[in-house]
Amino acid sequence: MRKHQVGLFVAMLLLGLSAQAGDWRAVVERAGFMGTVAAGFSYEWEPEHAVDLSLGAYPLDDQTYYQTNFVYRYSRWTSPVGEDMWRPLQFGFFMAYSLDQEHYFMKSPDKYPYPEYYDWTALRYGLEFGTTYTFMPSRIGLAYRIRIFDNGVIALFNNSNRDLQYYVSSGFSLQYLF
Repeated sequence: MRKHQVGLFVAMLLLGLSAQAGDWRAVVERAGFMGTVAAGFSYEWEPEHAVDLSLGAYPLDDQTYYQTNFVYRYSRWTSPVGEDMWRPLQFGFFMAYSLDQEHYFMKSPDKYPYPEYYDWTALRYGLEFGTTYTFMPSRIGLAYRIRIFDNGVIALFNNSNRDLQYYVSSGFSLQYLF
């Protein structure tokens, strides 16, 4: 089943590449909640609005598992820096869907504080904040993101033990603008 899900994901990416207009970016990330490593594409239909679709991989108990990631990102400001482009503040929301129905998001691995640390769901979501700098002559972009899981937002209000490592992650992104 996992091979079919990965195949469907790749087919969606290839079909998306044939679309007209907008800016496309190939993206490789050290992604935190989006997987130890994630790769995919970003589509920007206006300077303020973009979506990312990626496939993330993460190791767990000496095996690699996969998840699909979706991000909507809003960039209010775009600042030219010479020939380059900087988006100083971006924010949006993300969703991560586990392709393995037996471990991640369904069952907490040993490294988490207690067995039912994650709710029994294959879908997690959260908020994202970041910045992107694009070197226009080379069409290479670098980005930094901070992501907060849904249960992290809830814990900020309801939990006296606010250990950020369980709710907040960060990641770096390398991008190529088509």
